[in-house]
Amino acid sequence: MRVMTAFSAACLVVLAATVCQAVPIPPNVPVSGAQPNLQNEEQVWISPIDTNIAVANHRDFRLGYRQIGLGRTTNGGASWTDSLIRPAFQIFGWQSDPIMTVNTAGRYFISHLDFDPSGADGLSYVVFLVSDDKGVSWSGPSTVEGSLGPYFEDKQFVTCDRTGGPNDGTVYISWTRFSGNDPTRIMLAHTIGATLFWADTVIAGPPLASSCYGVTSAGQFSQPLVGKDGAVYVFWLGDDIDSSSGCVGYSAIRMSKSTDGGQTWPTNRMLTRVDGWNFVDGNIDVYSAPITDADIGSGPHAGNLYMEYRDLTTASPINSDMFFQRSLDTGHTWTPRIRVNDDPVGPNVDQFHNWLVCNQAGVLVSIWYDQRMDPSHLKFDVFAAYSYDGGATWTSNHRVSSVSSDPAFLAAAPNAGNQIEGSVSTDAAPTVTTPLSPMAGKIGEYTGVSCIGDKVVAVWTDTRQGSQDVWSAHWYLPLTDPRLLTATGAALSCGDTLRWATAWKETEDLYRIQISTTNAFNPADIVFDSLVGVPQAGIPAYVTSASYFWRVKSYKAPGGTPSDSTAFSAANTFNYTGCCLCTCHADPVCDGVHSDVLDVVTTIGVAFRGNPDTYDPDCPMEGTTIGGRADVNCSGAVDVIDVVTVINVAFRGLSAATAYCKPCSL
Repeated sequence: MRVMTAFSAACLVVLAATVCQAVPIPPNVPVSGAQPNLQNEEQVWISPIDTNIAVANHRDFRLGYRQIGLGRTTNGGASWTDSLIRPAFQIFGWQSDPIMTVNTAGRYFISHLDFDPSGADGLSYVVFLVSDDKGVSWSGPSTVEGSLGPYFEDKQFVTCDRTGGPNDGTVYISWTRFSGNDPTRIMLAHTIGATLFWADTVIAGPPLASSCYGVTSAGQFSQPLVGKDGAVYVFWLGDDIDSSSGCVGYSAIRMSKSTDGGQTWPTNRMLTRVDGWNFVDGNIDVYSAPITDADIGSGPHAGNLYMEYRDLTTASPINSDMFFQRSLDTGHTWTPRIRVNDDPVGPNVDQFHNWLVCNQAGVLVSIWYDQRMDPSHLKFDVFAAYSYDGGATWTSNHRVSSVSSDPAFLAAAPNAGNQIEGSVSTDAAPTVTTPLSPMAGKIGEYTGVSCIGDKVVAVWTDTRQGSQDVWSAHWYLPLTDPRLLTATGAALSCGDTLRWATAWKETEDLYRIQISTTNAFNPADIVFDSLVGVPQAGIPAYVTSASYFWRVKSYKAPGGTPSDSTAFSAANTFNYTGCCLCTCHADPVCDGVHSDVLDVVTTIGVAFRGNPDTYDPDCPMEGTTIGGRADVNCSGAVDVIDVVTVINVAFRGLSAATAYCKPCSL
């Protein structure tokens, strides 16, 4: 199936399939309901043992102060129940920064910060709640550290080892520790195997030391990750100081790696420089936080590590985009970044607050906030994209939210800045207190998406009801419109390829590509029409120098049989610059052996002895129309250059790639 075939009338009959236009907007469903004040910073996980069930958590201010809200669906996301973490599960007055993970047995872990409203050092815990019945009931709170220290904890993220290896079931959590005037550091703790007992806390990211500034803070937004081989990684937004050029400091994504289950962290290095922190339209603070995942399955891309982050494309005016990098060698090297969002590059259209997940089959799903639907570049929507080829390419984007959110609703409140502690002493519902102004990032600092099999559930902050609420969508992995990657107007010649992004699963996709002399793609204008099993096609050598139009449609083809398809993509253009039509092999005697002694003797005989009977000018020439297989330089005759070229290959070891297909001007 993975080869190019000529497209024929028979294929047209076979491929008469249901045409799916652009991916439809999935159903949008409220999670938190129409609550007062602010609900934001969401996470969600589909249960790996029952995909009808998903659990979400979020930061919730409905009572006038920070708490943790819970959502649960038992019908795949068609409806949700809404609740708050009860006071019996609270230690101090405020809870914030909710995050979540789940193990392969379906045990849910919710982590959040539990701290005193005064914000004083020494009055904060990193807390866990656990559910063994798919989110129906919860136990806790348990603290990562058993006692309070002289520090303040912030921005914890969590993951679970689901590799099936020796540390399977171990939960890892990393966060930033503030301690008085000391520099921050990135901390990590992990459970002892699948138990709920915690090993000693270690430093995964120490403060950054430099000759320029002395010791500086380590950073923020750390995220732990477990690779297929069980290695543990922590990524975070920190700094890179260039002491070689006047002590210039940059925001940067950094990484540490542990190969002993998180006990020691010998590496700590910079991966890429980024913007770090900024404001987009609506006065929303955005960060270049690394959101990561790993392919721990058994597919062709197993072992890959993935990282996505928001960064500036232009700084003035600000334009934020989503960027992606991957490592194919367990974090040692990372590919150049590619742009995930597919809107035209330009100022003032921002993408931010992303989340990324890799399912068991290695499919990557990303969501983010996106301003492209609003001509004023103020309102934002949720958009999604997928990678079906291990992060090599990203699909065309599609809209997830059915209504745009308005930053005008990010502000709530009388009593700006007052966040009043409620009663936390009993299991009774806390007293509702005065509404508050939005704090800590306006709409929070992250969203959530989960994918099990082909099922996807996403959660985000939405303002369609006049305030911040948590909304969700559920859908199945889609066949997307082809995203053409070869730049429109590119100058190409034979041997070059037209490329597009994989639009469906690599082993189940087909593509139809057409090249035409006009944008109408009338049958008489089409010069190339082929069905291919990979997302690229070579420029056919018989196309003459001109400008051409090309387009692609994608097919689901499980088992090699097309089932449904997209419409053709909008057409791009390329400028064909001509091509040397000489063969890449010299075999004038047409015996299938290139550049052997017989070919040398034959070429010499034709060039110097006028003996045309010793070679066959009509021998099949792999696309060439000039001069026979011995005319390797396309001069129209067998000459000295041809003789020297064949001798070089036959007797001097010169590679065919170097010797053949020289430009026709030689």
